[in-house]
Amino acid sequence: MALRILLAGGGTAGHIEPAIAVADAIRKINPDAECIFLGTEGGLENLLIPKAGYQLRKIPKVTMPRHVTVSLFLFPVRIAAAISQARRAIKDADIVIGFGGYISASTYIAAKLSGIPIVIHEANAKPGWANRLGRHWAKVVAVTFDEVRQSWPGSILTGIPLRESIVAIQSMSARDRREFRLLNCESWGFDPNRPVVAIFGGSQGSQRINQVVSDFRRSSQSGIDAQIIHALGVTNPLPDRAPDYLPMPYFHEMAAVYASADLLMTRSGAVTCAEIATVGTYAILIPLAHGNGEQVTNAQSLVRQGRAITVANEEFSAPWLKGKLKEALASAEATGNLTSAVHVGAAQRIAELALGAIEK
Repeated sequence: MALRILLAGGGTAGHIEPAIAVADAIRKINPDAECIFLGTEGGLENLLIPKAGYQLRKIPKVTMPRHVTVSLFLFPVRIAAAISQARRAIKDADIVIGFGGYISASTYIAAKLSGIPIVIHEANAKPGWANRLGRHWAKVVAVTFDEVRQSWPGSILTGIPLRESIVAIQSMSARDRREFRLLNCESWGFDPNRPVVAIFGGSQGSQRINQVVSDFRRSSQSGIDAQIIHALGVTNPLPDRAPDYLPMPYFHEMAAVYASADLLMTRSGAVTCAEIATVGTYAILIPLAHGNGEQVTNAQSLVRQGRAITVANEEFSAPWLKGKLKEALASAEATGNLTSAVHVGAAQRIAELALGAIEK
C-alpha cells in the first residue's frame, strides 16, 4: 500500500511553498507516495496547491487571539471544531508534516490524538505558537536558524526547503542568467539594458507597499532610470499598464523574477529571505511588524551580509523611495549576485527525515 503523507501549511506562500518543495522531494524519493495538503477555505493554498498538482483537504481557519476580546472566549470552541475536522482529514495518513501557520496547531493536536507521527519545520528565527506547541510531540523537528536549534534540544538544522526552480538559479552561469533575463524582459515588454525593479508584498500583497509605489509613480522620477514589475496581490485591484510599469496580481514564476530583476523590494518573511540569499539579488526589505516580530529578525542576516537594506514600515514612503532607489540600484550593481548555498538541499533533507520517521 502506498504511503499517504499529509502536509499542513496554508494561509500564505511562506508556509505553502516550503510544503510543496518537500512534497516534490518526497515524490522524487518515493514516486508511489501520495502527498495530500491540508488548508483552509480562503487561503492562497486554494490557488497554489492544485497548480502544483496536489490534492487539498480543508479545515476551518483558527487564529490565536492576541488581546482580550470576544474571539478569545470563542477560541476553545473554534479550535475544538477544527481539531475534530482535522482528525477526519488525516485519519488515513501515515505521517503529518507541519510548517506552522493557522492550521498547524489543530493538525498537530489531531495527529497526537490519532497516534500519527509528526514532523515539523520551523522557518523563522522566532517560532510561532503552533510549532512551539507541536515540537513537544514531533518525532522530527527541522529548523532554519541555529539559535532555534540551540533552544530546541534535539532539533535538526536543515535550512528552508525551496522550490527547485529557485535553487536552480544558483547554478546558472553568468551567461545563462543574462540570456534568461533577456527572455523574461522581452516577455514583460522591458528593455534588458535598463534596470528592472521587482516589487511584491508577500503572497497577499501589501496595501502599504502598493500605495507607496502608486504615490512614487505619480511623483517626479527625474534621475531614476528603472522599469518596475509589481505584484499587488491576488485580491487587490490592478492599475493600468504603463511604460516602464507592469502590474500583476501575483508572481507565479518567481524564478523568472528573481533571476531577471536587478533589485527586489519586498517584505522579509523567512522564505522570501531564504530565496533572496539563494539567488543573490539585492533587496530593499520592509519588515512587517506583526506576530513575534520575526520579519525584522529575518532581515538582519541579509543586511549584515551586505545583500539588503531595510526600512521600517512606518518610514516607508514615496519621498523615502525617491531618495533611496537610485542608491539601492547602485548598491545592487556593485554587489552583484552574492548567492548562498545554505538552503540548497533542505527539501530533500526534510523529505528523508520524514520518510525515516515513518519507518521507525
